[in-house]
Amino acid sequence: MERDCLIAYGSSMLLLERLMISSDEFTVHVDTKSGLLGWWDAARGTAVSPVDRSSEHMATIKIPYACKLLFQELQSMNIVPRLKLADM
Repeated sequence: MERDCLIAYGSSMLLLERLMISSDEFTVHVDTKSGLLGWWDAARGTAVSPVDRSSEHMATIKIPYACKLLFQELQSMNIVPRLKLADM
């Protein structure tokens, strides 16, 4: 029965539903030039780039919290993951 559900629903939609919809969707800010994760500056009220401390080239995306946690743990080991964003 599970096999039939996977075939009917699709593996990509199953992963999307398990990781994002029913689990831990998380909003992050990404610098579109460097691909690095930024942060929210409450004093300015905008997202800030880690490279030049500006908010010009920032985008907001939704990823699983486990993905954000993986990025942070890789950065703690001096491995810098970068996200390449495409216009949709």
